[in-house]
Amino acid sequence: MTSKQLKLIAAALAVLLLLWGGSALLSRGSDTITGSLAVPALVEADVDTITIVKATDSIVLVKQAPPPAPAAWTVNGHRAAPDQVRDLFQALQDTVRPELVAQDSSSFARLNVDSAAGRWLRVRGGGGGGGGGGGGGKPLLQLIVGARGSVYPSVYVRRPGDTHVYLWRGRLAQLMDRGGGVDDWRDKRIAALQPDSVESVDVARGKERYTLTRGPKAWVLNGGATDSGGVARYLERLRAIVASGFATPRQADSARAARAARPTRRLTVRGPRGSVLLSLAFDTTATGFLVRHLAGSGGEAATVYRMNAWDVDGLTPASRSLLRTTK
Repeated sequence: MTSKQLKLIAAALAVLLLLWGGSALLSRGSDTITGSLAVPALVEADVDTITIVKATDSIVLVKQAPPPAPAAWTVNGHRAAPDQVRDLFQALQDTVRPELVAQDSSSFARLNVDSAAGRWLRVRGGGGGGGGGGGGGKPLLQLIVGARGSVYPSVYVRRPGDTHVYLWRGRLAQLMDRGGGVDDWRDKRIAALQPDSVESVDVARGKERYTLTRGPKAWVLNGGATDSGGVARYLERLRAIVASGFATPRQADSARAARAARPTRRLTVRGPRGSVLLSLAFDTTATGFLVRHLAGSGGEAATVYRMNAWDVDGLTPASRSLLRTTK
């Protein structure tokens, strides 16, 4: 091979290297321009509806109370847990910039961001709030949320119609990936009572019946002296009565069918002039209790709750735990 041929080969290689380098720079510049995920600053006041869809399952959060009243949300027609809604807005406000990890549709299936396997997150606002249909307002954000990311906590996301896939760091992964579905978003609070408002408590616990009554100087139980510390601790339990979950449709139907029957336990809390502040009925199951809200504050109409046995024991304790012990 002559020196002239070697020079031509070297020149050709140099041209190829220059072309490759230029292509890499242009490609990197293109990613910087078209590969950014701009997320609007979403605040609760601007949002009317949040929808999370996977396959045929839908979670629809709808704002009920118009400003200036505090926002109340429902989820699929049930009362939504306020802290869960706040957590979702906090997750959408995460300040860590999403990181571009893929830019071709061949990665969709691997990262679970294809239109079939991914979870669709749609946020709408400007529809005036209230109502309950969930269809009002203009689109504020649409994302397809895929598999958990390579770092904790994170998740892969992309915009519909866009081939770029991003790694989103923050709590969005946990909020979107919930095994309990709608129930995880529902409000589990049954009631909240102020101890100072309680004048008497009636407890039916199997064959045992007793009434705890506020006296002029101290509480009495069926006319007998009580342990002041035990009564104080019991009244504190009434400040927040929270369920562990909700009955299945079959369990709820069974509980409603047995409404006329005598429940396993019953709790009635009365306030001034004998007004009913709260009335609950408890029915035993293999794993705990089903709880029906009969009257008073709190609760959600027609909802049957689930509670753990130890929580029900705390609400309907044996009378001996409240009586003054004799030495």
